[in-house]
Amino acid sequence: MDAREQHAGEKRVREHLIDPLTRLGLVKPSGMTVAQFKVMQDELCGKLAYMTDLNLQALAEQVRSMPSGKSKDRFPIAAKVLGWAAQIQEPADDASPLFRAAFGGALGKAAMAEDFLPELLAHLRSHRVWPLEYDLRQIRERSVEARRRIALMAEAERRGGVVSDEDQRLRSARAQAAEKCRRIIAIVESGGVA
Repeated sequence: MDAREQHAGEKRVREHLIDPLTRLGLVKPSGMTVAQFKVMQDELCGKLAYMTDLNLQALAEQVRSMPSGKSKDRFPIAAKVLGWAAQIQEPADDASPLFRAAFGGALGKAAMAEDFLPELLAHLRSHRVWPLEYDLRQIRERSVEARRRIALMAEAERRGGVVSDEDQRLRSARAQAAEKCRRIIAIVESGGVA
C-alpha cells in the first residue's frame, strides 16, 4: 500500500467507523485522556486502512453492538477493535509488522536457508503470534513432509506416473506461498515500501 492508498484508507476508516460511532455517542474509554483517545483513533485509522468500505461498516456495526463501560457508552479499546477487524477482514500478510519482522529477520533467513518459508507463513497466518521453539520444530517437520511429497511427485512424473490433483495443489500452493514470503522479504529489505 503506497502513501496515497494509505491516506485514502485512513479517510475511509474515519468516515465509516470513527465518525459514525462518535456521532452515536460513544465516548473515550474511562481512564484515557482526550489526547490519548485521539491518538488511539488515529492509530486505528492507520492500522485499519486496508479494510474495504463494506467491512468497515460491518466492523462499525459490531463495535456499536459491543460498547465498553458500565453504561455501555464507551468506545472499546483499540486492541478489541483490531481483533474484531482481523476476524472480519484479515490484513494482508505484507502489511503485518509480525510477518515483516519474522521474514525480515533471522527467522526468515533460517526459513529461506532450510526451505520452510511456506510452513512458517501458514503458522503465522493461523496463530498470529511469534513461533516458539516447539512451534518451529513442528513447522520444520511439516516442511520436511511437504518436500518429501513433492520429491516423490517429481520422481513419479519422471517415471511417467500420474500425480494426483491433491498433490498438484500442494505443490502449487507451496510454490505460491514461498513466492509470497520472498515478496515480504523484498519489501522489508527495500525499507518497507510495498
